[in-house]
Parts: sequence; structure tokens; C-alpha cells
Amino acid sequence: MARRSKPLVTQFFTRDRLAFTAMHRVGHVSSDHLRSCGLVDRRIQNLVRDGLVEKVTYKEKGKNKDCYKLTKSGRETAARLWGLNFAYHAQSPIHDLAIAEKYFSLSEELRESWKTETQIRKEFEDCISNMRKDGNDLEAKLYQDMLNEKLVSMPDGLYSNTEGIEVVVEIITNSYGVEEMRSKETFVSIIGCQYETIRV
Repeated sequence: MARRSKPLVTQFFTRDRLAFTAMHRVGHVSSDHLRSCGLVDRRIQNLVRDGLVEKVTYKEKGKNKDCYKLTKSGRETAARLWGLNFAYHAQSPIHDLAIAEKYFSLSEELRESWKTETQIRKEFEDCISNMRKDGNDLEAKLYQDMLNEKLVSMPDGLYSNTEGIEVVVEIITNSYGVEEMRSKETFVSIIGCQYETIRV
């Protein structure tokens, strides 16, 4: 769709920040999720028309359904206005909407602690690089090799619960093999956190 020369949305509010943050962290969200952030249908339509949000149609149990995700321009806007970096790479709507359900089941306070798969990977790589700086080359090499050989892989998300304990969230689809499951479990055992799987 051609972008208008004059955007329909010229001011952004807290409700927009909440909606953009959710899409940034989980990929696809439903219209109900956006409404729970405070967006009305007309606002959603205007964000789509401005090319910040993309409406995605997918099939579930033979029925067509709609959901939403940020466009490249939407991700750039989120980074510029609210400093949101390390966006979650949107996958299939059904997979991402399961993450969104988990994300929106948390209180706003707990959502603030949410880390995306991209962010978790960056922190893991930083940790390896810090090991090297501290002279722990052997340990750093071990983790780097595990990462390269896909023996360890990052979860879909991570948040801190009310007790301050980190909880890893992983959406499991039918396409998951044993190795993939094991690589996620290895990550959990390395960082020593709780593990929550949701099957879709």
C-alpha cells in the first residue's frame, strides 16, 4: 500500500507505546491484545494505513483470522520513540499469538522485564565475550562452540516473576525435534532459570 504523504497518526500516547512494545516483544498480536493496550479499531486502522503496522490474515482450524505485527517502519518508530531494540523476529501467527497470550497474562510491571529471543542471544554472546576478557578462554570456547553447533539455542522469551526468578518461555510446535528441545533445555540449565513450555 502506498504511504500517504501526510500520516494519519501524528502523536503517540502511552497506549501506542504499550501496543508497539507488545508487537516488538512477541511478533504477532490479536486485535483484542491491541484493544487491551487501549487502542480503538480506528486507531489500529490508521496505524496500518500509515504503514507502521501490518494486518496479517492466517488460517486456524479452517477459519481465516486476522492479527497484527510491526512493519520495518513500525520497528524503526518504536526504536526512535521508545528506545525499543532487539525486536523479536515474527514467526508464524499461531506460534507468536501463543507468546502474546503469555505476555498479556502478565501484569504490566512483569511485562517490563520481558526479554526477546534476540535480546537473550545478545546477552549470551556478551557473557561469552566477558568470559574471554576475564581470561576464562576454555569456558568461553565451550559455550561458543555449543552456540555454533546449535547445541544451545535461545528461548522465545524470558521474564522475571513476582519473586524475581527468571522464567524462560518456549512455544513448542509439532515441527520441534528432540535436538531442538534439548538445545533449549541446555540453555535453561546453563543460566539456571525456570522453564515454561506452551504447546500449540
